[in-house]
Amino acid sequence: MDIMNTTEFQTQLTSIMETVAKTAVVELSKLFEKNSSFLRLEISRFSSENESLKKKCQFLESELQSARKTAGKMNGTKGPFSHSGLTDTGHRPAIDNVFGKEWCMNLWRHEESKGGEQEDDTHLESAVIIGEPVNLLEEEPDMIMIKEEAFDDCSSERIEEDQDNQSVKGAIQEEIKKILPELDSNKVQNMVNHLSCVVGVEKTEDLSLVEVSDLQDFLEPIQCRKLVKTFRQRESSGQVDGTPNEMTLTPLSSNESLLEQPFIPHYPIKSNWVRSFQVPWDRMPAALVQATSTGERARPGPRREFVRIVVAAMQVHCPNPNLSACGEVARSIVTTYPLTFGDISEEGEQLGNGFSCLQRQLKTRVEHVNRDILEHRIRRPRRPSAKRAGQQDSYSARKVRCKVDSYGCINWQPSSIPEGETADSLEMKRKVAAEIFQSAGPRAAELPNVDDLMQQTYVYQRHMINSCPPPTISEIEGHWPFLFTERGLCRHFKILTGIDIRSRFTETLTVKAKRILNYFSSQRLKWNEDVQSVLSEIDDDANAANNNRTAISAILLMMKYFKEKDNSVFILADETATKTSIENEMSLPATPRLIMLGDTLLTSSKWFISIEGRVTHSIDNQLDFAAALSVFFGCFYVFNIEYQESASATLELIQRFFVRINPEGTKCTSKSGTSRRTGSAVQRKPQNFNTRVATFMQRLSEFEWKKTN
Repeated sequence: MDIMNTTEFQTQLTSIMETVAKTAVVELSKLFEKNSSFLRLEISRFSSENESLKKKCQFLESELQSARKTAGKMNGTKGPFSHSGLTDTGHRPAIDNVFGKEWCMNLWRHEESKGGEQEDDTHLESAVIIGEPVNLLEEEPDMIMIKEEAFDDCSSERIEEDQDNQSVKGAIQEEIKKILPELDSNKVQNMVNHLSCVVGVEKTEDLSLVEVSDLQDFLEPIQCRKLVKTFRQRESSGQVDGTPNEMTLTPLSSNESLLEQPFIPHYPIKSNWVRSFQVPWDRMPAALVQATSTGERARPGPRREFVRIVVAAMQVHCPNPNLSACGEVARSIVTTYPLTFGDISEEGEQLGNGFSCLQRQLKTRVEHVNRDILEHRIRRPRRPSAKRAGQQDSYSARKVRCKVDSYGCINWQPSSIPEGETADSLEMKRKVAAEIFQSAGPRAAELPNVDDLMQQTYVYQRHMINSCPPPTISEIEGHWPFLFTERGLCRHFKILTGIDIRSRFTETLTVKAKRILNYFSSQRLKWNEDVQSVLSEIDDDANAANNNRTAISAILLMMKYFKEKDNSVFILADETATKTSIENEMSLPATPRLIMLGDTLLTSSKWFISIEGRVTHSIDNQLDFAAALSVFFGCFYVFNIEYQESASATLELIQRFFVRINPEGTKCTSKSGTSRRTGSAVQRKPQNFNTRVATFMQRLSEFEWKKTN
């Protein structure tokens, strides 16, 4: 009986233990699956850190060998460790005994060992320091330390060779700073030492042979590509440096060419899955199939459904596609059916790159699907960036030219002077035009010979305006006074962009302004208080049918819609104010403003334009608001001025909707701005196409389509 009880007890105990073991295994599996993604992230991070440490070790070892060779040559001895009383069996310090020390660990911390780096640079450059050596290895008393020798023992040839090396390094450092001026000086110096000692760059011409892999330990991938591409472009074009022309208005030689600054657009590299990704055309909604066959625009409902289908197909390959991948997929879709999915204006012109809206829809859908999945939303933390000092609206002269200067222009910087002209003849014509202005005043801009003079000297005008650093508005006005008349500036704008801005505004401003007014007034209850306040003011105005007030009302409504303040574009002044009184009594901002003379903005009938704190253009009383807006907007292009961040959306809408200039990118590169919701300072994300402008144009088109159908 006891045996039976013992057997039964063992059986039950075994069963219980098996159940417990299975339960534990299941729970452990669940726990592991739950945390596996985080473990993989940690493993990947440690692996990348190990690889980085290996590369830094190799770099330090090569630096150490180079320092030994240099010290040995400078002392005139066989090796850097030669010393009286040292036998051949004397050992050099093992590098394994160096790592792990507190001083060594500090080398891996970014920007924390500047003093040590400066000492190392001083050792390589001057070799004149004589002092007590620092024992780095306290555990090894037989460690042999080196004391630097003075230059007195070196030959003059060695001194000259060292000076040549330092001059080459200085030239390389200067080249890098021109391309990436934001880099820290210590980082640049370390990179130059690496290129010179490890990669083997002996002169500036060798920079064209540098690969991205040679720089990846010091720079971000984009910075590496930018450096390498610029080095190779300069080598192929035979340029020594990338500096633009001088700022001063120097006479042009007859064979001088004003080469355009080489701009380097960045095109993201496709991921492996993007290369093989197939858009699920067979699952496209029936309404879209019909639209693609007839070349019609995709309606909002079917378009959103197709976006959901495409994102689901993308997530089979990648759970969280980034914005670049969404852009490549959007590009593929728009390339196949541009009329159905592309960003196209009502005039049939492509907006920006043509796929920004679809790209944003795809990425928004990805973020929506992943909103509750933590591991899919994990991103590498951003590196802190220094905010720009000063106010957002302050205009500071840039030291280099960038792509935003030629944004939307077709003749921004002519390649050579006109045929049959010389530097002396252009200078003579400039002086003749200035004398005509002094004697006859601004009305002389209407004379035919003045038009001819300004057209013939266009290359000379751009030569000054595009010089670097840029000249002030006062300096430009002193040399080219006719640019500060309505006719002179508009004719310059036409040569610069190929668009007659005066005729363009005359044709489109009133018509499109009425469409905007109809869009807002037909949906009055859905707008915020600011928009409704402007609508009420328009209703109270007995002369609202006036073309000037219709145009002004439309722009004011757009500014309220974008939550931008009126004074970021308009400044209200008394109707009797003059140019002198405005400059003396009002504080004018640096960026362009349209000064409205009247009791209210809507009732203004006279206009001035101000730039850099002074009134520059006076609009004739016989001209309308379209002329004033033409001069105001044209100043941004003619004088290479970026859009002020406080009015960037309204200005881009004027550019794309009214003037119909639709290049990629934006004419506002500010990296910080003011939140429209909280009013606090925020980081501003650079965009290819302002999303608020794109959304408004899309909603306006959909509203009018629904109303007509």
